[in-house]
Amino acid sequence: MKLYEDPCFTALSPELSALFAGAGERSFFFQAAWYDLLSRHALPAGAHVRLYVEGGARPCAALVCHTDQLARGAHELKSFCNVYSCEHGPLIDSSEPAALAGLERLIVVLAGGEPWQTITIPGLDATDQAFRVLAEGLRRARFVVQPFFDSGTWYESTAGLSYERYLASRPSVLRNTWRRKGRQLESAGKVELRFIDGEGGELDAATAAYERVYRRSWKPVELFPGFIPALIALLARLGALRLGILYLEGDPIAAEFWIVWRGRAMIYKLAYDERFRRYSPGTYLTMRMMERVLTRDRPHEVNFGRGDDPYKKLWLARRRERWGIVAANPRMVRGVYVAGRILASRLLHRLRGEINPLTASVRLGQSAAGPASALGA
Repeated sequence: MKLYEDPCFTALSPELSALFAGAGERSFFFQAAWYDLLSRHALPAGAHVRLYVEGGARPCAALVCHTDQLARGAHELKSFCNVYSCEHGPLIDSSEPAALAGLERLIVVLAGGEPWQTITIPGLDATDQAFRVLAEGLRRARFVVQPFFDSGTWYESTAGLSYERYLASRPSVLRNTWRRKGRQLESAGKVELRFIDGEGGELDAATAAYERVYRRSWKPVELFPGFIPALIALLARLGALRLGILYLEGDPIAAEFWIVWRGRAMIYKLAYDERFRRYSPGTYLTMRMMERVLTRDRPHEVNFGRGDDPYKKLWLARRRERWGIVAANPRMVRGVYVAGRILASRLLHRLRGEINPLTASVRLGQSAAGPASALGA
């Protein structure tokens, strides 16, 4: 296994670049450009990025992590995933039959390489074999391992789905709101929609309009203020941006942007000016964005990123989950504390005859070989 400290993701070796590019075909959030963005604009003060790679001359597996310099004494390692990461996981060369075995070697060596108190890997697809491999590798390293629920995602398969069919299949409450509030909005003054898909002179103005709307919305201040403008610029450069601004009498009142990548469309960020709440401008803009993306991009899936906000199931009918793994080292002081909490939680649920919601494979729709059994829950 090789360790790269604070790597430059824009200057990786050709072999590593190929590994990231292959993983990026699966998800926008797996590519090197995404980690470069996180490293430059969303890394906590004092934190350091670590890239662990297995596979020799041709890397077959890798995991991007970060550790907090201010807490080095605690020796806590976390894979590089935060609130902006809607999907996460190890990077695996799908063309290499031994890649999963390589991933297990990587996590075993990583876990034993330093006196880590805890290792946390959030945002994983628990139906992926890599989830089981990571858990088994941490157990081989003699860590106490526990899965935890990370986030839900509302989505819908849209292959061959027209906008007209999509609208007809929505709950009546959404259709009625869209039509009624839309009429009220259009009668309130001149309504204008502007869509930006790529780079150009309009991008800076559109980004400024988005930020203006966001400041007037109910949403909290961004944890890393420079991240979203940088993300919008990256998406535009990659051709993945779908940005919409809704104006009323020349004033931006709603804004949102989507990520369209490899046939999947993600509604990533949306906000509206609360002064215009009575018109449901967010609903109006999202519906117009949905019409545009379904008609022009024809994705095979539309999803709402991370989060179980109740309104999302009105727009997209299906749901899946991302889970994480926390592993505690029982040979370290804080590791003993975390391991004790994990084991006590398991015992309590068993004594009560309850299914632990954090370890139940039925929660994930898995068979007996699913996450719970893989972790020895």
